[in-house]
Amino acid sequence: MTVFTKRLLPIVMIAVLFIAGCQNSTEPESNPDARFLEFSISELPNLSFTIDHDEGFVEVTNAEPIHSGTDLTLLTASFSTSQGASVFVDTVQQVSGETINDFSEGIFYTVISEDGTAQQKYFVYLSEELPLNYLLTEYPTVQLNPSGRNPLSAEIRVESREPTTASIEILGDIPIEKTVSSRFSTYQIPVLGLYPDAENQVVLTVENSNQHVVKDTLNVTTEALPDFLPTPEINVLQESKMEPGMHFNEVHIGNAGKFNSYPLMFDNNGDIRWYLDLSEHDRITWPIQFNGDGTFFAIFGVTIIEYDMLGNELNRIVVEENNMHHEIIKLPNGNYVIAVSRVGTTMIKNGEEIGSVEDYIIEVDGSGSIVNEWDMAEILDVNRTTLTDGGVDWFHMNSIWYSESDNTLIISGRNQGVVKVDWENNLKWIFAPHQGWGKAGRYEKSTETAPFLLTAVDESGTPFSDEVQLGTLESNDFSWVWGQHAPLILPNGNLFIFDNGFNRNFGTAASNYSMGTEYEINEQHMTVKQVWSYGRSRGDELFSSIISDVDYLPNTHNRLFMPGVVRTGAGNPYSKIVEITHPDKEIVFESTLHFKNQLVNGQGWGNLDITYRAERIPLYEN
Repeated sequence: MTVFTKRLLPIVMIAVLFIAGCQNSTEPESNPDARFLEFSISELPNLSFTIDHDEGFVEVTNAEPIHSGTDLTLLTASFSTSQGASVFVDTVQQVSGETINDFSEGIFYTVISEDGTAQQKYFVYLSEELPLNYLLTEYPTVQLNPSGRNPLSAEIRVESREPTTASIEILGDIPIEKTVSSRFSTYQIPVLGLYPDAENQVVLTVENSNQHVVKDTLNVTTEALPDFLPTPEINVLQESKMEPGMHFNEVHIGNAGKFNSYPLMFDNNGDIRWYLDLSEHDRITWPIQFNGDGTFFAIFGVTIIEYDMLGNELNRIVVEENNMHHEIIKLPNGNYVIAVSRVGTTMIKNGEEIGSVEDYIIEVDGSGSIVNEWDMAEILDVNRTTLTDGGVDWFHMNSIWYSESDNTLIISGRNQGVVKVDWENNLKWIFAPHQGWGKAGRYEKSTETAPFLLTAVDESGTPFSDEVQLGTLESNDFSWVWGQHAPLILPNGNLFIFDNGFNRNFGTAASNYSMGTEYEINEQHMTVKQVWSYGRSRGDELFSSIISDVDYLPNTHNRLFMPGVVRTGAGNPYSKIVEITHPDKEIVFESTLHFKNQLVNGQGWGNLDITYRAERIPLYEN
């Protein structure tokens, strides 16, 4: 190549580029807009549409109904777009006036600009409300009784296009609502509170972050309740004065010498809306203790078991050689405190070595290791049979309350009374009639128990007579507890307890009655004063010699009184829930749970339907 040629080449290239540039400047630039300008459907010429570019909706604006014979799955859209734009449904390019689509659940269109730099999504729908398809990728699926233990429950699976908030409402005389927010696009909604033997209507509402809402009504059909379950009856109902929530009953069905557990809840109409079938354990599973987060735990045999409200098993802890009974509580540190019978434990009772049951407490951590224990026989008199001679069951522990203020336990032994101990098993006081107390010790009897007995005093602090202290005489102003259950500490520091009235005054009382009683205990002076009670005037109607419960209701400060099994001699037994205002004793709620005893075949343990405890709780915890 010559020098001239080398010099000429750049000039030629510049000229070519200049000419090309001049030619290009005469051609229009590609359009960056991506919009629908007009939209209609050929088969529905009477419909008018509005295009909302900001929200991405193409909506029907006139209210003319669509003819019932119109096939919404085969419709043809006609549209115009910004110049040069392309339109797609999924990956299929659309041709105005030609492409057929299914509009029955709405449809997403994507408009792409001519230059490919912009795109706009539109959702086109023909219904008055947004169809599910706008937010959901699949139609919601419903699984009835997903755990196999809760026939009045279901689970709805939601698959959404983005994280959403979903709520459900079970329609009925007393509707139940629940809202679930998820940071995931796929999630499950627990459905609790279905009506039995019914086609339940469950309204599902799903909302995204832009407050766009879709709704649908799902039908969920349930079977009838087992015929042996008890029947609730509402006797008194003053909702404005009541503690909110469902009426939980820890029901155990007597079944030929054993108990099968069916905890249940009923609403203010007396309709059972929740129950668990725990009969798989083939023994009593109790007490049901709610964690406050939609889960609960209980015990059977040597096992601690935890469930959610659907009935799914969450955890199981086994502590061998410790037969658990009557009570389990959870401490603030997450450990469990449990009433147990230690396998192989004996005692010296009236000079003879015999077995002993229901007189140990253990503290268990999450791994099942025992980290502490309390032996009631070491601090109490195993020879005392003044109330009743339980033989090996000399104490019959039935309840434990943890006092966080001073890190102590308050323990109820049905055959002896109520005691308070510290974390080293040092006895603080004994709340019981004074008659018959001797020396403590499982084997060697070395420590006197009498100095720990609380003295009963009246309003002015004056001790009652010796007969009242001993328990042989009842006062109008004071009663000891007899065969008691469920002690608890009220916010004011007083003791509230169910006084069963079992063998009251050692069998000399003129009549039977049970009471929910509040006591003020002065530990410095070792005295006890009765300050409030309910139940005495109702006599046999509320008399339950076994089990039973009381509760403090925090929102209203009302008291819950629950005789667990009332046997009047006429008809089948029943349990009661009575909600009373404090201090006025106005009954704002009362129910009767009528037992059927269909599966019993004799007398004694496991041959009687019972309610062990009752609560007022929400079906869904926040």
